[in-house]
Amino acid sequence: MKRDRFSAMKPVVAGAGLLLAACATTQAFAADHALIMGVGNYANSRANLPGIDKDVAIAKRIAQSMGVPAANIREINDAQVTSNGVRQAMDQLESTIRQGDRVFIYYSGHGAQEPNSSGGSRCTEGMFVHDMSLYKDSDLEQSLQKISRKASQLVMFNDSCFSGGAATKAIGPANAVPKIYKAVAQQSNYNCGDAINTKSAMRNLIATSAKAGNNMVYIAAAADDEVAFATREGSSATLAWEACLRSPEADANRSGGLTAEELRQCAQAGVKKMGFNQTITVEGNRNLPVSFAASNTRPDSGAAAARRSASTLEDVRQGASSAIQVELRAAKQELTINRDMLDFSVRTNRAGYLYVLHVGSDGKTFDLLFPNDKDSNNFVQPGTVNMPRPNWAVMAGGPAGESYLMAIVSEAPRDYAAMMREKMGPFRAGEADADGQKNLIVVSTNAGRTGSGQYGASGVVAIRER
Repeated sequence: MKRDRFSAMKPVVAGAGLLLAACATTQAFAADHALIMGVGNYANSRANLPGIDKDVAIAKRIAQSMGVPAANIREINDAQVTSNGVRQAMDQLESTIRQGDRVFIYYSGHGAQEPNSSGGSRCTEGMFVHDMSLYKDSDLEQSLQKISRKASQLVMFNDSCFSGGAATKAIGPANAVPKIYKAVAQQSNYNCGDAINTKSAMRNLIATSAKAGNNMVYIAAAADDEVAFATREGSSATLAWEACLRSPEADANRSGGLTAEELRQCAQAGVKKMGFNQTITVEGNRNLPVSFAASNTRPDSGAAAARRSASTLEDVRQGASSAIQVELRAAKQELTINRDMLDFSVRTNRAGYLYVLHVGSDGKTFDLLFPNDKDSNNFVQPGTVNMPRPNWAVMAGGPAGESYLMAIVSEAPRDYAAMMREKMGPFRAGEADADGQKNLIVVSTNAGRTGSGQYGASGVVAIRER
């Protein structure tokens, strides 16, 4: 549906001042609270690691790029990062956040293993903290489960490894130190020093993520048979991750948001270029957008622009809660230009505020089809809503190609009017440029606002116009 061919719409030339300034400057996204933990100086100085203070500073910048205000970033370092200190920090984080908030957790330091207290052949794993004790994966799992019951999104970045033994022979670039601590030599037939890098933590997090509606992602600095490295400038995985936040090329589909998988691919290339033999690993919802992309000014138009804008809708969908189920069905997947009218329905399992977003086949704008000036009551009950309503309609206007639709049902209202300032008949539209992409993500996810972040989203439905 072309932007100037909606029923009852008049052609409008877009102005340059349509962007929502607050969103474009703060770029709030993906997290409202952060807990950052780093241990470079241990009670036993033989375990000390270089550059952890640099990691903590980088993690704070990553948190801010995710939309966490400085006042909501809590940092604990060295002697504060004991088993009790981590547990208390996790508990405080859980008690501080409100329902629907977004959370980022970061740890940089050693990982380690110890014999399983149950006497099994496997070993207990965890973060090896300042007082030379282990914050066990089982404790981490419990903390994450409590936080996930309230958070709409939970992202954890663990730049450590749980390794020793044969892994202590790992070789990295000069001045690089493996982030390992060998707690025991061997138990039964299992070598507790074998590098396994958070294997059980990943497994536990995946289980927790499923319970939370797949709105969690876990980032490990290396694969389960590798080690991570620390340098004086910072740890390799953390350095690579931050560099990708500044690279427009990290946004492979040019959606304006960076998913965990896009960042993993970019950061993996970064650590390889640095000369480190480690594989950055992502578990949970790999397609969850976790930050904004650096602006890519490469021009596009027509079908390419429409696909790029549809990718932004997909980023919004990936951030949705699976607990709020939304389905959009088009009566016809193919429409004849200047003849056929758009006909669709939306079904949801939860009451909430319904929004229908549209990208035209020219890819120039993001459009809000519903609510609109002729039909403004968008609070719906569970069930099916047929659209369009009698007092408004949309006709296929071309150009030939695919346009896209997506429905959102949110627990709290979204203010699309602030970013979609162009009026086309009863509907609103906003430019689908880099700023428009970021603004759409911010408004749709309600990022940067305390609470009310929960929403459901339908799939992105393509409509062919010919």
